Amino acid sequence: MNRRAFLKSAGVGAILTGGGFALAQSGARRLPVIPMTDLTSGIDGRLTLALNPATHDFGNGVVSQTFGINNSYLGPVLRVKQGQTLPVDVVNGIDDVTTLHWHGLHIPGDVDGGPHQEIEPGDTWSPDVPVVQRASMNWFHSHTHGKTAQQTYKGLAGVMLVEDDASLSADLPKTYGVDDFTLVLQDKAFNSAGQMSYALTGEVFEDGFEGDTLVVNGAIAPVVQSVPAGLVRLRILNACNARFLALSMQTGPLSVIASDGGFLASTVEAESILMSPGERYEVLVDMNALETNTLEVNLDGAGGFFANLFGGNQTSAALTLTRNANQGFTGSMPERLANLGPPNREDAVVTRTFELEMDGDADLAALALAWGNYCGDGVMSINGQPMRMDRIDEEVRKGDTEIWRISVDDMLHPFHIHGCSFRILSQQGAPPPAYAQGWKDMVHVEEGWSEVLVRFEHDAPAHAPYMYHCHILEHEDCGMMGQFTVS
Repeated sequence: MNRRAFLKSAGVGAILTGGGFALAQSGARRLPVIPMTDLTSGIDGRLTLALNPATHDFGNGVVSQTFGINNSYLGPVLRVKQGQTLPVDVVNGIDDVTTLHWHGLHIPGDVDGGPHQEIEPGDTWSPDVPVVQRASMNWFHSHTHGKTAQQTYKGLAGVMLVEDDASLSADLPKTYGVDDFTLVLQDKAFNSAGQMSYALTGEVFEDGFEGDTLVVNGAIAPVVQSVPAGLVRLRILNACNARFLALSMQTGPLSVIASDGGFLASTVEAESILMSPGERYEVLVDMNALETNTLEVNLDGAGGFFANLFGGNQTSAALTLTRNANQGFTGSMPERLANLGPPNREDAVVTRTFELEMDGDADLAALALAWGNYCGDGVMSINGQPMRMDRIDEEVRKGDTEIWRISVDDMLHPFHIHGCSFRILSQQGAPPPAYAQGWKDMVHVEEGWSEVLVRFEHDAPAHAPYMYHCHILEHEDCGMMGQFTVS
């Protein structure tokens, strides 16, 4: 729940009566380890990703209707290496048009998987996806124009871990499912029968969909995981449709080693980190001295508004680590991680401005609907224009360094740019927190200007442009998205 909804007096009772993220009635369950497809040693043939309707039990004993990618819910973790080309066959079995976008990858527009690479029901999309960037945590999800929110919420999302020579040789935990875990955090709503539900209302269009139950890797939180003594690595994705999450550890600070686009210059200790929908961070947890420690989520990730108002701390346990008798990773907390100097705004040769607007008039709303945006009776826009598939909003020259300045007229938004990683110059009119000063593809926007320094190295022609958009998925579907070419 955010400030905007609160000021409309919607749902305050749920916070007052303990609505928040619900805990499973049966208590904590074991963390599901998402199946991994490890391709770092070589790729033998094409990789099939089958998008299919399925059923899934989130841990409450009730079967929900879901989508899955080679699974009953969500997709696999794909582990690949810089320099590879990933031959993928994306098979659409969900009986609706869809796409699969490679969020965070530096790839040409014609394999980006945005709204222009639609896959009709029963068809197969077969891109050859080059893996060129540094080691980083990325993900893939539906990006169908007007349907992104619903399809991603139902389960069309997965994780891609890019490794490189440096990351594979780094003195870091890397035994998957033992001391190295991928965490996909989501908020869900369940109906009175216990089934996952999703409903579009005027409030959801305006604020984005926010559920009242925290889910980790497809299981209702809290979840637990036994780990050996030593450092444990958590690679965390906020895959919520709209909810910002503030993460902290029950004991001690978070030791952050990487953000969206790769390793930080050095480990950053933070009492908490704020993650918008679509953001990724990697953290290390020291399990040498502690028998247990818990990753916690603040229910009002956007800044503790309700905690301050009601005098409480609205947090929920996400994952509890319990130390077993085994000895795991014996290395120490790293001091140096990547050769990463400060960004220099003087490198920019072009400055562009993007103003995110929440409320358009009736005439603009009618145009937006005709252009395929799905927003009920309203409309959202960037620079006065809702998304239109046959309009190019910006033309970028490949190799130029640019400053993109973003503002918004109301509430907190996450802004994402396709085909690149960037450095944040300012976030909401101030320097970004230390953990967000590395390579990013997401920036927060609310009060004041957010500015990023960005350069594009791949072509995105007019028939396959890149997107920039709010990553509150209902806002994206509602028209808060634009298109740009790179040539």
